[in-house]
Amino acid sequence: MINKISLKKLGFVFLVTGAGCSHGPTLVEFPESADPTIELGLLETAVGQAKGNQVDVLSPNQFKKAESSLRSATKNNEKSGNAQATLHKVAEGNAYLATANTAAQVANDRIADVIQARESALSAGARVTFNSELQKTDEQLIKLTSQFEENNFNDQIQKRPILQSSYLALELKSIRENYLGAARLEIKQAMDEGAKEYAPRSLASAQKSLQDTDGFITANPHLEAEILAMSRETHSVADHLLKITRNSKSGKTKSSEDSALSLEREQNEVVDKQAQMNEVEDQLTHNQNQLIRSQSQVSGLESDQAFDRKFEIARQEFTSEEAEVYRKGDTLVIRLRGLAFPSSQSVLNSRNYPLLAKVQKVIRNFGPSSVMIEGHTDSIGGKKANEVLSSSRASAVKEYLVANEGDQLLDIQSKGFGFQKPLGTNKTVQGRAQNRRVDIIIHSKIEANL
Repeated sequence: MINKISLKKLGFVFLVTGAGCSHGPTLVEFPESADPTIELGLLETAVGQAKGNQVDVLSPNQFKKAESSLRSATKNNEKSGNAQATLHKVAEGNAYLATANTAAQVANDRIADVIQARESALSAGARVTFNSELQKTDEQLIKLTSQFEENNFNDQIQKRPILQSSYLALELKSIRENYLGAARLEIKQAMDEGAKEYAPRSLASAQKSLQDTDGFITANPHLEAEILAMSRETHSVADHLLKITRNSKSGKTKSSEDSALSLEREQNEVVDKQAQMNEVEDQLTHNQNQLIRSQSQVSGLESDQAFDRKFEIARQEFTSEEAEVYRKGDTLVIRLRGLAFPSSQSVLNSRNYPLLAKVQKVIRNFGPSSVMIEGHTDSIGGKKANEVLSSSRASAVKEYLVANEGDQLLDIQSKGFGFQKPLGTNKTVQGRAQNRRVDIIIHSKIEANL
């Protein structure tokens, strides 16, 4: 039976067949008035977002067809300029992608634990540290989900626990490599240089530290703070081993490890005494600087108190859902949490006007100021497209503020950063939502002059 899904795109409907059908999706072409560049950009963003949601492995065949249509549409748009041919490929890509998303949801419902384990492996860096093993496991997953696309779920019970275990093992191996890989290499280097002969006690200490930390990671792979502290200690012991091995080896005798350790202790004592002297000098310098600052603070106290009052007024202007307001040095930052744009667009909605009016009020209260409006996106889609989108959104806010100030001259600039300055991870829906934002940076010119 055919499962029909409607995708509304600027008023047009694409009818696509569900997963498991032998023929391609049915679609309705765009009209001649549609803009191929805009539609192509929307498809590129949608494909990137789907890949971030692992649709490429949950519905591999339909996703590949969507990617193929996207490549064809991009190539046609760049070379031939035939708008209708480009739009046809975009419509085709949208239909295939809708089918892929539907099939991916079916797969996710059936093997959610496998998908979570794969996401954990990717987050741990498996694509970098153990890419070949990851690819082999992905191949097995793709074989299974390809069967799902054909409504064949016979192998699910058998392969599901195997795949989950494989991805969890990759996650653990990646965590161990990330935290202990360098220490293992140093210990191996020391052994290659004769640590067993010239520094046996230091070698035993380093190997024990490595073993203890490795065992802790295996038992507690997600206790990041504890793992970090233990791995730093292991790295320190490994560094020490290599140093003692080389110092001891230069003595040409097996007993020279004692001499190397003794020399090291003497050197550390000298370093400690020098550090104490430096600390005394630093304290004297600090006291002098404190006197200088206390004199300058008297004149600057009034201006600082004025800024604090402005900050408090600005903070009370917004609800927690509308904006975050905080002070950063002598600048005020307004992070507009309540400012929402349509997906992949930079057009302000009338619902945004009351919030922007509050921003305008805060800017007026600050008096002479310079204002920078920063636009930021998540990492879904191409780098160029996100830079353009973030810049357009920041510019839209700037134009609104300038247009509603009448004759008053405002020093307002805008800039788009794309996904260069994320606040959270782009690997989760929550993180991507956090990264899509507009920040208002207000710098008081009076403060600057003072």
